[in-house]
Amino acid sequence: MVLDDESDITLLFRRSLELGGYTVFAFTDPMDALEHLKINAERYGLVITDVRMPKMNGIEFANRVRTIIPSMSIVLMSAFSMADLEISPELKIAELLQKPVTATKLKEIVSRYVPLVQNSEVS
Repeated sequence: MVLDDESDITLLFRRSLELGGYTVFAFTDPMDALEHLKINAERYGLVITDVRMPKMNGIEFANRVRTIIPSMSIVLMSAFSMADLEISPELKIAELLQKPVTATKLKEIVSRYVPLVQNSEVS
């Protein structure tokens, strides 16, 4: 999952990762993202969320993700300094990602948490 209140960011991330062979669910609304996560929990391996969003910040979103899937890998990203973020150790954030993010860096991070499964026919 990619969650960012800027649709151009979600589109860019989704396209880049899909070209790399990943299935990506991209959202600009945290409530829509949480609802989709609840219904499709088994389809998720990683959540990447922006920190600063108008309806719900990324830390609150990450806390809600933890109540749905406690073991989910979560990456927080921001274009702003994250040095002052107060992140509880219990939240277990996998990584902090500084924007802008290159496609190469994005794929590198995702590959750490989500193995790329090659499509192959079963005989």
